[in-house]
Amino acid sequence: MRHRVLSAMIGVIAFVLGGLALPQPASAATTLIYTTFKGDGAADQELWVYQSTNGGTSYNVLYDTNFRGPTGVLRDPSIIKRDGTYYIAYTWQSWTTNSTYFAVARSTDLRSWTNIATVASGISNTRFTWAPEFHIDGSTVRIITSVAQTTCSNCFRPYVYTAQNSALTSWSGPVPMSGLGFNHIDTYVVKSGSTWHAYVKNETTKFIEHWTTTSSLTSGWINRGTLWSSGYEGPSLVRLDDGRYRIYVDKYTNGGIWTATSSDLNSWTGLSAVGCSGCRHGTAIPR
Repeated sequence: MRHRVLSAMIGVIAFVLGGLALPQPASAATTLIYTTFKGDGAADQELWVYQSTNGGTSYNVLYDTNFRGPTGVLRDPSIIKRDGTYYIAYTWQSWTTNSTYFAVARSTDLRSWTNIATVASGISNTRFTWAPEFHIDGSTVRIITSVAQTTCSNCFRPYVYTAQNSALTSWSGPVPMSGLGFNHIDTYVVKSGSTWHAYVKNETTKFIEHWTTTSSLTSGWINRGTLWSSGYEGPSLVRLDDGRYRIYVDKYTNGGIWTATSSDLNSWTGLSAVGCSGCRHGTAIPR
C-alpha cells in the first residue's frame, strides 16, 4: 500500500513539474578561437590560432600553422566559418612594403591552409591594401579593406568587396564606405537590427572611433565619438553566449590585446588586458 501511495505521489509531482518551465543549468561558455600574427619580424608574420574556453578573456596556443601565404608574409587575419570550413582574409605584405592586393585562404581543420584568392584593390595608384575584415549579412559575404594611394598623404579609407560565388574565390571591385572620410583604417562592422556599427581607427588621432548608419553598409555613416584612450588599433568583435559583445583591440604602442564588453554596441566597459601571449591584430569566432 505504501509503495502504491509513493508511486502515485511521484506521478503527481512529475506531472506538475512537467508543466513548468524549470530553470535550465547555465551552459558552458562557447569555445572561441582567435586568429592572429605575432609581430613585425620575419618569423612572426604567419598565422597563429589560439583558443579560449573562458569567454575570451584569455587564450592558449592551439596551432602555429606556419602558414604565410604566397608572399611569405601574413598579417591581420580575419576569420569566418561557413558550412564546416574556415576562411581567413589577410594582409599579405609587411606594413613597410607596397601592396596592391589582399588574400583569402581556406581550411577545414584550422591547421592546414590553402590560398584560394588574391584580390586586387582596384584603386588607382594603390600604395597599401591593409587589414581585410569579413562582414556577413545574411547569405552575402563581404570584405572591408583599408586602401591608401600614392597620390596623397593620410588617405587611407575603407572599401567594400563582395563575394561573387559561394567558394569565396571571386570578388567584386571596390565600393567606398561613403561618409567615413579619409585616413581611417582597420574598419570592423557589426549589424544589429537595422543599424550598422563600425569600429575604426582614426590614423591621424590614433583613437578608435564608433560610427553608425541605418542607410546601408556603404553610405550614411555618422561619427558617434571616440572610445578609450589613443594608441589602439585593429578592433574586432565577437558575440558572447549571454548576448553581450566583446571587442578586441591591439595595443600596438607596447604590444598585447585588450578587451571590453557591451550589451548594446554603444556603451562599453573599460579595457582590460587579454591573456594571449604574443597576440596582435586578429579576430575571434566561436569554434
